[in-house]
Amino acid sequence: MKKASFKEETPKLSEELPLSILIAEDNVINQKLLLSILEMQGYQPEAVADGRDVISSLNEKMVDLVLMDIQMPEMGGEETTKLVREKFKSAAPKIIAVTAYAMAGDREKYLQAGMDGYISKPFKIDDLISEIRKVMISP
Repeated sequence: MKKASFKEETPKLSEELPLSILIAEDNVINQKLLLSILEMQGYQPEAVADGRDVISSLNEKMVDLVLMDIQMPEMGGEETTKLVREKFKSAAPKIIAVTAYAMAGDREKYLQAGMDGYISKPFKIDDLISEIRKVMISP
């Protein structure tokens, strides 16, 4: 006799919000973690390790959302965000800062720098999903 399963299948975020996503993260472990989480949500994200690679990638293929690490070699998240906003203007993707900086005022600092959202590391999967939903659904 089969046991009844009470765990309902949670719909994947990609079913609610079909998005193309770029991860900008220089730490390989963090990059793999973000890739894995997003793939579990039904996405096929791409990942780059530096701000220069973000610009190059967006020149080739525009995405809906960039998860942007703040501290990366060569070109960090704030500088990259500024360039993305200048270069792509209204066609620019939404950008969520994903950073280890979690001091009071950091969220506001990154939003003023042109980012659309903010999440601090380490984060809970539900917090990442919530921030993506908030940023992509708000006008």
